Amino acid sequence: MKAFKLTLTTIAISLAMFSANAEEKKEKAAGKANAAAKERTVRGTAMCAKCTLKKTKDCQAALQVKRKGKDGKEVARVLLLKNNDVTKAFHSKICSGDKVPVAVTGKLEGKGKNRVLVASKINDKPAPAKKGKRGKGKKAGAKKKEA
Repeated sequence: MKAFKLTLTTIAISLAMFSANAEEKKEKAAGKANAAAKERTVRGTAMCAKCTLKKTKDCQAALQVKRKGKDGKEVARVLLLKNNDVTKAFHSKICSGDKVPVAVTGKLEGKGKNRVLVASKINDKPAPAKKGKRGKGKKAGAKKKEA
């Protein structure tokens, strides 16, 4: 009888552990989904995906973002902007082949190469980008040590 109780207790504890682990995985997945749906501001050059870039069959706004790659060279990525009221109103400025520096605020949708930026605001006179704490450079207020 003791062996039976021990076996039942072991099974109950392992089931509890597995269900807790499954709940943690669900919470992590939900956290990642919320992070992807977070609104952000992306700076770059706006242009027409059809007229200038020749990437789509229909006119659509696109945002070209330049960043430094792993090897230190500058890499240009193109994000398509979803056709909504905000992008349609702005599209007349870029459809003639013009390239306009902008700051686009919105949410990213989709995954991988099908990723689209859903713009809620487009600022065609963007302020310069703020330098974040990503770099490994010296602090601005740090004094040099004299040897």
